[in-house]
Amino acid sequence: MSPKHSYHGGLQFNGETEGSIERFSSIVAATLEDYGHLVERKNELSATEASIVSSQYLVRLTLDTQVAETVDRFERLDRAVGLKTAHRPIVTLPQNRLTITITPVSALLDDSEISELMLVVILYRMVDICATQRVEWLSSNTVLTIEQFMSAFDTLAPSKPRNRKQIFEAVSGPFAGLNIIDEDYPEEPQKKALKPAARPIQLSDEQLLNIAFRTEPFEQPTDGDEDTPPLDHDQPSDILRLTTWGLTGAVASVSVPIAASLAAVNLIKGEDFRLNTQVLAYSVAISALSTSGAIAGVANALGI
Repeated sequence: MSPKHSYHGGLQFNGETEGSIERFSSIVAATLEDYGHLVERKNELSATEASIVSSQYLVRLTLDTQVAETVDRFERLDRAVGLKTAHRPIVTLPQNRLTITITPVSALLDDSEISELMLVVILYRMVDICATQRVEWLSSNTVLTIEQFMSAFDTLAPSKPRNRKQIFEAVSGPFAGLNIIDEDYPEEPQKKALKPAARPIQLSDEQLLNIAFRTEPFEQPTDGDEDTPPLDHDQPSDILRLTTWGLTGAVASVSVPIAASLAAVNLIKGEDFRLNTQVLAYSVAISALSTSGAIAGVANALGI
């Protein structure tokens, strides 16, 4: 693990190493200058070592070359103890390894995000100039394949150029001025753009007003079941109708002519519970007054 305020990076690659340390040093110096750090000294200590000193950073480059083993280590151990050897695919490490160490001059002025971003840019620029197989990131134990390292830059890939038809639709279509991304571009990780749609229907102010103040009743959608009749809240229930006819029978016990008239009304206009209740109350009141002789007394008092 790299010490605090020291950033480790590395490249494992194959191929010739002649003049490679000079090219790597030039990339480091150019990146430092791009970030506003003046390069004060760039020294090539040997064919495998170099150092770059800027106003805020010290960068050391070390190139190691190793000879790959031609015999599998596990196969050699199995043969030594007399075990049956199994054929395994030979995995060889890359021939060359470049170690990059970035050390800030002052730990108080160090910004870890800027330093790591600068290391990423340096590694990204070095990948193309050699046959890189693996990338070491912040530690020699953290080894990434070239595909894993480059996948971090997929979101920075430029969008696919548009053809003449798409350019015309972007200028004159309903989404004029928007940057519409083509859905057929497989390397675009952003959200898929909407397809150009037809222009919306333009309505006049009078049509909008008619729609807002329409008086048509709302019709509930049906599921196609014609056997189920719609609910009618105006019709009384069966219990209420039976109670109404019971009140009509009660009126018949007081006055048969009034009950006959009330039954005719129920048959013609339908059962009305309130009407039957009122007729029953009036009939009972009139019958009670007639039986008690109160009506005759009032008539005599009035001289009728």
